[in-house]
Amino acid sequence: MSFDSSWEENIYSQKKHINRYPYGELVSIFFNSLQFLATQARDREDIKVLEIGSGTGNNLWFIAQEGFKTYGIDGSRSACKIANELCEARNVKVNIQQAYFDNLPFDDESMDIIIDREATYCGTLSDIKLWWQEANRVLKKGGLIISFKFSDTNPDLVKIKEGLLKAQEVEANTYKNIESGSFHNTGIVHFSTYDELFDLFSFCDIKLINANTSTTLYDTSNAQYNYAEWIIVGVKK
Repeated sequence: MSFDSSWEENIYSQKKHINRYPYGELVSIFFNSLQFLATQARDREDIKVLEIGSGTGNNLWFIAQEGFKTYGIDGSRSACKIANELCEARNVKVNIQQAYFDNLPFDDESMDIIIDREATYCGTLSDIKLWWQEANRVLKKGGLIISFKFSDTNPDLVKIKEGLLKAQEVEANTYKNIESGSFHNTGIVHFSTYDELFDLFSFCDIKLINANTSTTLYDTSNAQYNYAEWIIVGVKK
């Protein structure tokens, strides 16, 4: 098992990070990337979409509502329960299972699309490589991967390296026990470099890498959320 229990104990069981609506960037990237899908499936009801680390189901219900055959896995029992309730409330059918990135409960080459919306950053680099090897196993040839990964230009990592934010280093660009901010109480956090992406996704023909950032310049609510991430789209060779 490769799941960091911090997400169950500190986040989802405490009703934190309960997202109800799909991530905007994912929506646009998902539909723009369908042009690259090279599996036999063509009709939406035949295209199997798996989100790994699906959390509380905010992306799942939307994908299912759009007519795709939708699957989700998460290591958190509480997250899966909330996700099932959300999908039922939206009246959509989604197969949601409590499972782990290193042991996906699906047959070889059974999925057309695999989505990772900031889920596979929660481990060491060797962990993450193993997770993507397992994802590769269940992805069909010609299938799509769409991955969002926090980058090494993330403001929190910059603060850590400048000594402005306390954290315990695990390995290069990898930390735990981050004192405050959006990564507090979330276990191990890895910030990916650009060059790492080509190694992680070596099983793919990479079609797109975006450097996506958000910087709050003015916010009266004092709820700023600044981040930097890579968005990767690839097709399994």
